[in-house]
Parts: sequence; structure tokens; C-alpha cells
Amino acid sequence: MDLKKAWVFSFFIAFGGASCSIQKLAIVMTAEATGEAAQEIQKYDVPFIVGAGIPSNLLILETGRLLDPENEKILSNLAETYCSYGSGFVEDYDQEKANILYYKGYKYAEQALSLKNKEFAKALEKLKKGEGSPEELAKTLRKKDIKEAFWYTACLGYWISTSKGSPESVVEISKMLALVDKLIELDENFFYGGPLLLKASFYATAPNILGGSPVKAKIYFDKVFKKTGGKFYLAKAVYAQFYATLLKDRTEKEIYEEEITRLEEKIKSYDDIIANTEDPNIKAKLQNQVENFKKELEELKKNEVAELFSEKTGEQIFDEVIQEILDARLEENPNIALINAIAKEKAKILKERKSQYF
Repeated sequence: MDLKKAWVFSFFIAFGGASCSIQKLAIVMTAEATGEAAQEIQKYDVPFIVGAGIPSNLLILETGRLLDPENEKILSNLAETYCSYGSGFVEDYDQEKANILYYKGYKYAEQALSLKNKEFAKALEKLKKGEGSPEELAKTLRKKDIKEAFWYTACLGYWISTSKGSPESVVEISKMLALVDKLIELDENFFYGGPLLLKASFYATAPNILGGSPVKAKIYFDKVFKKTGGKFYLAKAVYAQFYATLLKDRTEKEIYEEEITRLEEKIKSYDDIIANTEDPNIKAKLQNQVENFKKELEELKKNEVAELFSEKTGEQIFDEVIQEILDARLEENPNIALINAIAKEKAKILKERKSQYF
């Protein structure tokens, strides 16, 4: 090969390599931009168009991930998109498919957090080996991790709720709760009171044996409504679907008074056990439990808490809230028009399925 031919050959090899690199960069940048556009999309109020377009966006994001596997931004956007798509467009029609989407979002958020926060990655490894605790994992989260941490927790919570009590999902509940508490500590206002809504949803959906409580659910839902001025209608839809249907034909006042009675009886029962316990270590642990029950009872008896619980039944609350969502005007909150439009769609479905709940 003469020098001229060698130079031309080298030029095409170099240009071809550069072209591939440019193409790869363009795809990665497109994937990043696709995810970052989520905030602007929230202003669009036609859910079925957005829902039809999300699978294409997911393919763009997945292609970007394959080309740049450790891109925190793409992994984070994948987590948010899978979780939002599952809850907003899939779960109401197919829980099994939504469960798959939630799990993928959960794992992508986990990867993003592990890349962004090395302490989280170490604590996660310890937890997987059975050497750490969910609380230790949650402690590693920082304010700057809030986006990834929120979607990590949300995807995990949604995955648990659609896993139909599978052993694999039940063992993750303690981790989810520890993460939620940390999110509330870091920024309870994130994503329209999202951390508070996750806590409210857990209390409304979990069985009593796992910590479920309609009274605690009501308290946290009220916090969300106050944070958002009652105009974040997706929270209202969740409230109708899980809290109101939990009460059925019972009044809020009834379940509130039952909770007060239950705590009072529990305190008396523990006091009796303590009086007949000689072991100082066991006695100290039981006394600590009693103090926690007493604090909980004191909080519940406060006037501002007691006033939250009305004489309305679950069915009455359901009907009122569903109608409120259906009557809502999207133009009043243009920045969250899409979320509120999705809430309207959910309200229609809930209304059609009312006989299944009451």
C-alpha cells in the first residue's frame, strides 16, 4: 500500500470510528433529554397520547442505557418512567404487567443510587448478605439523592403492593418503611408530598399484622392534602381507592374511637405483664414499649387529630372525593395538568367499579 492509499485508509478508519462515537453520544444525549422532558410533559392534559408515547421513550432510554450502562441520569429517568407508566397507565388494567414495570424501575433506581452514593452501595451489599439493616441503608441517603431515593422507594412500594403477598415482597416491607421515613426526614414536600403519600398508602393497604392502620392513613393523607392545597388529585384518587374503601360502611369516628380503645387496652395489658415480670431486662423492654404506646395515644387524643375523623362512612367519602376529582378543572393547576388528568381517568374507573368495593 503506497503512502497516499495508506493515508486515505487511515482517514476512513478514523472518520468511521468518530462517526460511531458521535452516533453513540447523540443517542445517549437523546436518552438523557427524553427523561428530562418529564417536567414539561406534566403540563400536557391528554393522558392517552402521553401513555401511547411512553413505550417509545422507554426504548430510547433503554438504548441509551445499553450504550452507557453507568449513566446515573438515564438510570434515574428509567426508574421514574417505569414507575410512572405502571401506576398511571397500566396497573388499573393489568397488575401483573405493572408489577414487572415496578420491579424494573426499582432495580434501575437502585443502580443509580449505588453509582451516585458509594455509602449506599456498601450498605446495600451488607444488607443483601444479611449483615446490615434497612435502617442502616436508609441512613446513607442524602438530600441530593432525593430524586433517585424517592423513585427507588416508590417503585419498591408499588412492586410490593402488586406482588400479591409473595414471600419475596413481604420481606422488603421493612426496607420500604425505613426508606419512606428517611425520605420524609430529607424532604417531605418532594413530588407534591410524595413521601407522605407513600406512608399514607402503606397504612391504608397493609394488614394490621404488618402495621396497617386506617387512622394513621387518614393522618398522613391529611398532611398531603394540606401540603398541596387539596389540588393534587392523584392523592385524592389514592385516598378514595384505599382509605375510603377500607372503611366501607363504617364511619371515620368509629375507627378512630376503636383505635383509642385498642391502645388503651394494650397499655393496660402490658402494665399487667410488667407487674408480674421479674427479669429486669425484659421489664425494661416492655416499659419502653408502653412509653411508645402512651406517646402514640397522646398524639391521637389531640384535638387537631380528633377533628379529622368525621361521622361520614367510607362510602360517603368515596362518593364525595370521586365527584370532586371529576369536577376538577385542569387549567387551575397547569403545571400538573397531566397528573390531574390521570387522576380523573382513575376516578372514572373507580366509579365504574364501586360495586366491587362496597
